[in-house]
Amino acid sequence: MSQTNSVFILTLSIIGLGFFIKKFNFITEKEGKTISKFLMHTTFPALMIFSTARVKLDSSLLLLPLFCIVFCSIMIAIAWIWFAKYPNDLRGVLTMGAGGLNVGLFGFPLIEGLFGKEAMVYAVMFDIGNTIMTFGVVYPIGSYFSSNHKGLPAFGTLIKKIFSLPPVLGLFIGLIINVSNVEMPTLFFDFLGTLAQANKALVLLLMGIYLSFELNKRQVIAISKVLVIRYAVGILFVLGIYFSFSHDTLLYAVLIICVTLPSGMTILPFADELNYDTRIPGTLVNISLLISFVLMWGLVLGLHLT
Repeated sequence: MSQTNSVFILTLSIIGLGFFIKKFNFITEKEGKTISKFLMHTTFPALMIFSTARVKLDSSLLLLPLFCIVFCSIMIAIAWIWFAKYPNDLRGVLTMGAGGLNVGLFGFPLIEGLFGKEAMVYAVMFDIGNTIMTFGVVYPIGSYFSSNHKGLPAFGTLIKKIFSLPPVLGLFIGLIINVSNVEMPTLFFDFLGTLAQANKALVLLLMGIYLSFELNKRQVIAISKVLVIRYAVGILFVLGIYFSFSHDTLLYAVLIICVTLPSGMTILPFADELNYDTRIPGTLVNISLLISFVLMWGLVLGLHLT
């Protein structure tokens, strides 16, 4: 069995394990939120420091957040126009669903498994752009159309939110170590490496815990339009990357994966806070998860990314 097939089958198996331990009530989604908080403050920042402290830095890294911002902005702009005649409560949640990507929970473990820890710095830099879009554009759009309108977050609040995220802090700590050429003790990297190794399995288990197949047929048509936007734009970007980037670089492979990622799970707490029907983002997240998984598998094999 090839490495690619092994990674995807292993990924699917661990997600399936998480789904079944929830289904048979060994663990609940409420407990899954506790696991998510634990990961956010331990294994995620450890992985970021470990990955970025040793990576070879180049100017392409600085363009990755901008690349992600442009990608998400195009999808949001199309959704904004397409759903213009929808009632606000539906327009808001669908437009939110068109922007934002599931980089951390879904993308990180797959990218690490396929391309190694060296590829993680590209994924993290891409996720900085995703974080900016999620908190700076997706949430304000949802707030604008919400029935309990909360107003737009201040710029200072947005910046504070982004840079208070433990993975982002881990990224900057790793970059400081890298740029300053500080010699850290071997024990320091051994400690971080042990935590980082635990991240992939725990994140995939968490994905399974959150996975649900409760679909509302009345909402499928509206949700399908969001999926058309996301994957049509994603495929166009795949073609652009294919014809614009050197095929023998990690950056090329990571970008192919990143532009086919599913909808970000942050839309779920956003929808709940802003008084939207949470069944819509829940269904969108789960369907996009399955589509992205199959699409990525095909692209990795078809384009020989590994």
